[in-house]
Amino acid sequence: MTYLGTDAPDYAHTPDLRLVAPAIGTWVCTAALSGGTSRTAVLVAAALTVSAAVVRALARGRAGPARTLVVAVLACSAAGAVATGGRLATVESAPLPDLARERAWAEVELVVTDDPRRRSGPPEPGRAELVVRARAESVRTRSADGPAGTAAPVRTRVPVVVLASGAAWRSLLPSQRVRASGTVVPAGRGLTGALLVVRGPPGDVRPPSPWHAWAGDARARLRGASSGLPEPADALLPALVVGDTSGVSARTSAAFEDSGLTHLLAVSGSNLAIMTGVALAACRGLGRPGWTAAVTGAATIAVFVLLARPEPSVLRAAFMAAIALAALAAGRQRVGLTALAASVLGLLLFDPGLARSPGFALSVLSTGGIMALAPRWRDRWSARMPRWAAEAVAVAVAAHVACLPVLAVLSAEVNWVAVPANILAAPAVPVATVGGFAVAGLALVWPTLAAAAAWVPGAAVLWIAAVAATAARLPGRAVPWPATAAGAAVLALLVVLLLALRGRAARSVCAVGLAAALAALTLHWLAPAWPPAGWAVVACRIGQGDALVLRAGDGRAVVVDTGPDPVAVSRCLRDLRVSEIALLVITHGDSDHAGGTAGALAGRSVGAALLPPGFDHPPTMRLLREEAVPTRTGSAGHRWSLPPWTLDAVWPPPDSAGGNDGSIVLLARWSPPSGGEAARMRVLLTGDIEEPAQRELLRTTHAVRGVDVLKVPHHGAGSQEPRFIAATRPDLTLTSVGADNPYGHPEPATRSLLRSVAPANYRTDVHGDIAVVPGPTAPEVVCRDAGGPRGRG
Repeated sequence: MTYLGTDAPDYAHTPDLRLVAPAIGTWVCTAALSGGTSRTAVLVAAALTVSAAVVRALARGRAGPARTLVVAVLACSAAGAVATGGRLATVESAPLPDLARERAWAEVELVVTDDPRRRSGPPEPGRAELVVRARAESVRTRSADGPAGTAAPVRTRVPVVVLASGAAWRSLLPSQRVRASGTVVPAGRGLTGALLVVRGPPGDVRPPSPWHAWAGDARARLRGASSGLPEPADALLPALVVGDTSGVSARTSAAFEDSGLTHLLAVSGSNLAIMTGVALAACRGLGRPGWTAAVTGAATIAVFVLLARPEPSVLRAAFMAAIALAALAAGRQRVGLTALAASVLGLLLFDPGLARSPGFALSVLSTGGIMALAPRWRDRWSARMPRWAAEAVAVAVAAHVACLPVLAVLSAEVNWVAVPANILAAPAVPVATVGGFAVAGLALVWPTLAAAAAWVPGAAVLWIAAVAATAARLPGRAVPWPATAAGAAVLALLVVLLLALRGRAARSVCAVGLAAALAALTLHWLAPAWPPAGWAVVACRIGQGDALVLRAGDGRAVVVDTGPDPVAVSRCLRDLRVSEIALLVITHGDSDHAGGTAGALAGRSVGAALLPPGFDHPPTMRLLREEAVPTRTGSAGHRWSLPPWTLDAVWPPPDSAGGNDGSIVLLARWSPPSGGEAARMRVLLTGDIEEPAQRELLRTTHAVRGVDVLKVPHHGAGSQEPRFIAATRPDLTLTSVGADNPYGHPEPATRSLLRSVAPANYRTDVHGDIAVVPGPTAPEVVCRDAGGPRGRG
């Protein structure tokens, strides 16, 4: 972290904390009210105002710091409640919420407020691929006299989120005014008016403002200058410099998330601090301190916000930097935590929606942690290491410790590799940031030279990417933690207790904790709890879709389907320590079975891919061609031997037309190693076949009768042939299904059918990753979330 200015601030004196409590009170109040109604917010504001007046009246004549602080907290919280109530009233009075409840059609005039972003999750046919944040300026609905007519437009001014697809939407810039028509659906309670699901391109597109046009051109030229860099630096340089993640692959994003470096892709406040520090240092070098430096810093802030967009962390940093610049111009000392608290207050009153933004919370907490904890730790640790190293370690540890409770809720884990990863990446961040902005400026006047100059920050970016990739692959990189408010509270309490300890007690607790952590990591590496010893099959928890792994040796596996999410399937395979895919089977072309193929291939060799006749999933075909993976067509009668597995395709016929009933159905036979005590095992993998295919299989082959493990067809949908399920007579069933999926899978009737047929039934939405371990008489099951081995029951 580089601070505003050329030197780290001096926190030798006691910090001014008077604004901290009012800021926290306002934050809590705003967050609590922003999901409610304007009526509730107004009542709370009135109650807080009356309470502040009563406390002030009772304290008259004997006012002290404590009473003054209570009045300040109540008054600021009341102001936050008023701001939140005003925003909620605006949303409630708009026509969009009523239209959303009816899922009605509307034509909306919009002003784009942010760059279009890729929608989370893999692309699917008919599913909107972009999220566009905008402001609705007018709404026109269908009139009552017929579908072709429209009512008069109603003026409004509320935030909306547009779900759309297509290049015309992808190329929009903030401040552009467009018209769009589609279905209005609820956005949930809060400060967003509605979601607008659009099927076609935007209409009546108007140009952006000159400043946004310039910023869009600068971002595009930076992408162009970076395009000659090797992967992933070509996409990462714009992401690290201006937050343009449009070209960052899912594989790279997952590595940054797993290593605790995601904040670099979100353009954290440190980028602004670096750039402003460089500008102020230049002014000082030219002998222009005071107002000249303040004006230069303000211009730097404005340009940065314009280029990086007003993200929560950028807004926090810009507001805080503006306060520091004002203090600099007035010749006053830096204000530290006061500036942070003031920025929180000002931003929440300006935009109450930030109160529930994880990015805003992480930005504030990390900055506060660095200010409150890092200087003391730096000074203490500099006696044992060079001061620059002590500062790097102190900053990384302080930021991570301050953010731990929020990170645990967001990721359901406590990541220990984040601190060393941030320490290793820190020296390269200023090079990438300053160099990237220099390349962006140069690209505006001399693109060819900018492309050559991009190799300097590009080298720094490659180092950061290497750190992220290496840290993400480390075994035991994180400890699971409850992603609940209670889990966050417990973690926060542990952090506070640890920080409160002093002297010998602190050293003893740290020593015991470190010893326990090292022992746990050593045990995890030597005898990992996952995957269980002797596992043969794993059903991966990847959401609503299928991804199953059949072990074919150390680091080698057969993968049957890849689910919808590249990140999820990549994590599953990484946790299973699969480095080579002997055979990749995609049972059919639906995205919930083929959409995660990029994640399965990430960093792994693939012997061949097996596809059904008529396979239709262009992204997967394109990816397999790019990776030079040999493809084979699998249909009934084909056999593959991949010890200890023998795979027989029992469906579909060679002339299959595709679709669910064109899924490849495999009977996988597992044979124990020489001298092994486990019994042979038969696993039936059924893809998404439905009643017609199930009835035909039952009629034409006996191979499906009497298996040990059944992968339930089509995620447990209601389209099951009871006679087929009964004929399989499995010892246990595996249903790969996503929690709270919109299809209602698995159907109650299917669940009842499975309970009547099999003594043990497992679901990925309930049991997590499910490992099947061959046993002497029947397979056993180990669930990653549930704990120990389970037998037939």
